[in-house]
Parts: sequence; C-alpha cells; structure tokens
Amino acid sequence: MQRLSLAWLLLALLVGTPAWPATREGLACEMPTDLIVPSAPLDNVAAALRKGSLNILALGSGSTVGDSGGSGGPALKVQTPEHSFPYQMLEMLRSMRPGLHFNLAVRGGRSMTAEQMLPILRRELAGKQYQLVLWQTGTVEAVHGVRPDALRGVLQDGADAADAARADLVLIDPQFSRFLRANADIDPYETVLEQMASTPAVTLFHRYDLTEEWANSGQVDLERAGRELRDKTVMLLNDCLGQALAHYVLSAAAEH
Repeated sequence: MQRLSLAWLLLALLVGTPAWPATREGLACEMPTDLIVPSAPLDNVAAALRKGSLNILALGSGSTVGDSGGSGGPALKVQTPEHSFPYQMLEMLRSMRPGLHFNLAVRGGRSMTAEQMLPILRRELAGKQYQLVLWQTGTVEAVHGVRPDALRGVLQDGADAADAARADLVLIDPQFSRFLRANADIDPYETVLEQMASTPAVTLFHRYDLTEEWANSGQVDLERAGRELRDKTVMLLNDCLGQALAHYVLSAAAEH
C-alpha cells in the first residue's frame, strides 16, 4: 500500500508525537508513524485548527455508528452507540488540545454502501460548514460484491462535493478481519481507496493495516477474544483507533 512521502514523514517526526492518554486497559497500542500521519497536508483542517475550531463529519457503516451486523464475522457483531471510534477520536482530540473546539457529527448506518451514504454527505455539506469529512467505506461493498469501479465513481462524486465545500476528505478502509479476508475479496476495494488517495484534498487512513498489526501482535485481537473479554476488547479497539485518528487529524497542522 502507498505510504506517506519521506518529506512529510520527516516533518511529522520533527513536530513530535503527542503524549497519548492511557486507554481503558492502561495499554496504549503501538502507533507506526507512517500509518497515523496523512500522506499530504490537510489544508482545510490546518486552517480551521489555526482559528481554534474544527467541525468534523464522520460518515460510515456499522463500525462508525457503533452498530455492526457482523459482516466481518461473529466477533465483529457489536453495538457501541456513542462509543465507536469517531467518538473516541473526539474525546482524544479534546484531551490532547483542550484549548481548541472540536465538533463531531456521526452519520450513516449498518450495512450502508458508499452509494447510499452519498446523499447524506451532500445534505450534510449543504447544511453545515465542515472542514473535515471522515468517510469509512469498502467493507459492505466487498461483502456484497459491488463493482469496484462503481465505488470509485461514488467516492469521486463525494470528493468533488467535499472539495466544493472546502472540506478535506479522509477515507477509512475496512477493519482487518480474518473472516472477511476468507469470505470476500477486499483487494479491489483497497485498490480503489488507494487510488482515491491520490486525489487533491483526499487522503487514506490505513485502518486495515493498523488493525492487522494490532491483531497479529496480540495487542488487540477482537476475533480471538473470549466472550468474557469481548466488550473490553471492543472498547480497547475503539480507544486505539480514536487515538490514531486524533494524531492523524492534529498532524494536519504540523507544517503550520
């Protein structure tokens, strides 16, 4: 997968990594720098942070809204309204930068495709000024075998709408799942998301790579967590993703 440029990586390293608040388990997940820094500056986000306030729209399917139907397997069938990763990101942002104002709206729904979310995105952008849009997608398309080129067209329409509204678009790819990998071909959809990341004002948050590293290293492995540890593991996973996204967002201001 495409990783960020050397110059941007060096800039992020010079700026430094914020101190992470402890997760609920008292363990901070490893955060590889090349996975938690955008591949290019998010200019609209940086401008908003300089002014002291950032409006964020998080759009996605089950994992975003906290109501997963288990398309990634039984272990990923969870309900965590208001505790999903966008809300944990908001909590981390406010903790890490208490002098700034962060506002979050979460939209979407379980089993929604990008095509179904596109009207929601347009309506939200028309009704309020957002400087950042987080768009989680690709999993439902892979499960249902949606044509990858159709996904690309929808995402391009969304990118155009975000650009017209002066909002940076961060795409979020599927969460790592052995069950999903065994039962669906996600590679074409990952390719589409990578291609979209080359569009101006669009970057890709590599959720798949992060969650795969956490699972393989045993840090957070929801699919192999015992039933008695399921809820705690879900919360830890959301905490870790929230931390990673908070760093990703704040890195947008690194060169300013």
